[in-house]
Amino acid sequence: MNIYGCDFSGAKNPEGKIFIARGQLAGHTLTIERVTGCEDRLDLAHYIKESKAPWGMDFPFSIPEYYLQNQYDSSWRNFVAGAYEDSREVFRDRFGVIHSGKNNRDLRFTDIALQAKSPVSSTPIAMHGMLFGGRKLLHHLQHDVCVYPFDPLQKTLSRLYEVYPSHGWKSLGLKSSEPGAFQELQAVFKANVDVGFDVTVSREAMQGALTAGTKPNLHAMDAVMACIEMGYCLWKYNLEEDWEQRPAFAAGKEWEQRSLEGLAVRLR
Repeated sequence: MNIYGCDFSGAKNPEGKIFIARGQLAGHTLTIERVTGCEDRLDLAHYIKESKAPWGMDFPFSIPEYYLQNQYDSSWRNFVAGAYEDSREVFRDRFGVIHSGKNNRDLRFTDIALQAKSPVSSTPIAMHGMLFGGRKLLHHLQHDVCVYPFDPLQKTLSRLYEVYPSHGWKSLGLKSSEPGAFQELQAVFKANVDVGFDVTVSREAMQGALTAGTKPNLHAMDAVMACIEMGYCLWKYNLEEDWEQRPAFAAGKEWEQRSLEGLAVRLR
């Protein structure tokens, strides 16, 4: 099975910031075959639609319930439908100045579980910019894909899952900036996550994840981790069998809120 991981960018100019990792999942073995850059979000949308495959996407699919209730009538579909109603500045001003993680009101339950930044925060990183671009991508794709856990599962379409590569790197005890990360990956994965799952990275994929100066490209490395998280979760938790079944990694409240706030899939 072909699977994909994407490091997404919501920046005004995403050139050089969007990367796609393609993997092959065969039984308990995942091989990362290729890593490539993507010049434009429209190109990414095309690749997603054409692939008819599962994708791990590195951006928040929704917002905390407090803001969804106050601004979008407690409806994720209203949130996505409004993607072209706001300018980038108007969308930012909807939430005000929010420091990531300072208030649980500003976090989804899945963000708390991942120790992730608030998707509506403006400092120290402007996460709302990624959210702005990601929401437009979801709007553009809404009739051509199914989005976990909001839509019914349709295997004839591409399936989008939210992932958080930073959590994946932390789970492995590796840093994406380490030049030897790929060489350690297999052993570290077995030691820290699951001895029964094999992860390999092809030489071509390794080259695709490097900068011109042969240092790790952090965007490309996160695309690889997105693909690894996607592949492992498909194998371990049978995600493609039933989207109504709570996977073992999801906490109770996190699962209860999934239709509003979404649910990021993760290694554990």
